[in-house]
Amino acid sequence: MLRLSEFVLLLVTILQCRTAFAETGNSSDASSPESTSPAAVVAAANTCIQLQHSLGTSIVQTISSGPQYSIAANAAWSAFNHEVNFQPTCIVFVNSTEHVQTAMKAIYSNNADYVVQSGGHSGMTGWNTIQDGVLISFSNMNATSYDPQTDTISMQPGISWGNASNIVEPFGVAPVGGRISNVGTGLLLGGGLSYLSPSEGYAADNYVSVDVVLVDGTLVTATASNQYADLFKALKGGGNRFGIVTQYVVKAVHVGTEQDKIYWGGIFVYPNSSVEALLPAIAHFAQDTNDTNAVLATDFIASWGASGVEPTIQFEMFYNGSAASFNESFAEFLSIPYTSSTAGPLSYLDLVNEVNFPYGEGNLFAGSVLTGVSSTSNETSNQLIDDYIETYRLFNNFSTTYANSTEIQGTLLSFTPVLQSQIRISYEKGGNVISPPRELGGFNEVLFAVTYSEGVNQAPENIEQGRQFWIENTPRTAGLPLFANEADANQQVLASYGEYEFLKQVYAKYDPSRFNMRHTPGPLGL
Repeated sequence: MLRLSEFVLLLVTILQCRTAFAETGNSSDASSPESTSPAAVVAAANTCIQLQHSLGTSIVQTISSGPQYSIAANAAWSAFNHEVNFQPTCIVFVNSTEHVQTAMKAIYSNNADYVVQSGGHSGMTGWNTIQDGVLISFSNMNATSYDPQTDTISMQPGISWGNASNIVEPFGVAPVGGRISNVGTGLLLGGGLSYLSPSEGYAADNYVSVDVVLVDGTLVTATASNQYADLFKALKGGGNRFGIVTQYVVKAVHVGTEQDKIYWGGIFVYPNSSVEALLPAIAHFAQDTNDTNAVLATDFIASWGASGVEPTIQFEMFYNGSAASFNESFAEFLSIPYTSSTAGPLSYLDLVNEVNFPYGEGNLFAGSVLTGVSSTSNETSNQLIDDYIETYRLFNNFSTTYANSTEIQGTLLSFTPVLQSQIRISYEKGGNVISPPRELGGFNEVLFAVTYSEGVNQAPENIEQGRQFWIENTPRTAGLPLFANEADANQQVLASYGEYEFLKQVYAKYDPSRFNMRHTPGPLGL
């Protein structure tokens, strides 16, 4: 039975969360506050009271009781996941794996809704914050260390890739991590694409062990060879559905220190007139490149300015080797007219810090995937190139349609090559659940992102209709996997995986009541 003080706290918490939600209005997003029920409100409040008793009010904070609450409630990269839309019933600032276990046991026993926030860099609304539920924040768990005896790097989930790389840089090593410095370790659970992927596979292929708190609060350590080997593999792309990872131990890659400028390359800016030549070159690179030292990232950007929509095309091209080798690997791109280049010698740390995404605006992602195309021209190749042209045309059409909108800041179309070398190395390292077909060759993951203007807290309905039109009509190569980290929340990413059936079996084993599918947002299909 609740004591009077606990009853008052429960009542105040419910009223505050309900009032705060009423002031934000409604949203059509499946993860939005309007989807919560009265039972969920009570379950979350009961859980928070229980956790404040067991962990203390400095660790478990509510909207009225803790100075860190507002900071954490607004810590997500996308403004759509800020406090104006979502007010967690409480935020648990975990300091240890034991705290995570305690939190999950309470959440599980009370049937409460919850989310986890590590880096907070998600384009999915409501995936790293919550209304009428518990937010587990890893902001205090961000330790990273290198062990020269095992040649491994240990990371807690609250660290960003930029900070992790900086910490281990003096040892001349780096983890296979994100291409954007302020992205967090959640990237690993989606598989992860890295500047090191052509030579090291997906980021998650480099796990050595993962500490996982299961849905009922049980702690296990999963490796490729112990009794949790199936869970170990499922966490290589399966997302957050299988438990909460509290420590990653990954293989270290020897990339040199900041003084070791072993790379050559930089950012190349192209005029809009080069689009027709660049799209085939992107397709050719994915299919024809077998060089594990060559790294490409592409950005077609539309920015809303005073004079209308302004296009920018910038490609990040890097080579682990000499300028001459760079020129050979990127010959097709270098033959296309460009307006400027920052090309020069770089360290791996320079690469990681080359591009950063600012915080503060609302963002939504959507994805597709296109097969690479051989540069040997034939009728089939030309038809496949048309898919790249159509993908760009639909992106450009979206930007043109909403050119007069004051609610959009910019759009991005990005092609990320997954080379045949990456696929081969991934299988050599034990494979993952993404499991691209070996026989189809390289391909490009496609990201379409919309960044909304400052002060826009929810995607306007008319703009959302245009975004959905892109998702529904953009070409997509059958049999190839979508990239979980760069997809819309409602796209069936897991079903596109080569190991989808295996993934479903593992999920049924570790979460037989489907608690996570019912109580936390994440990838669909399990």
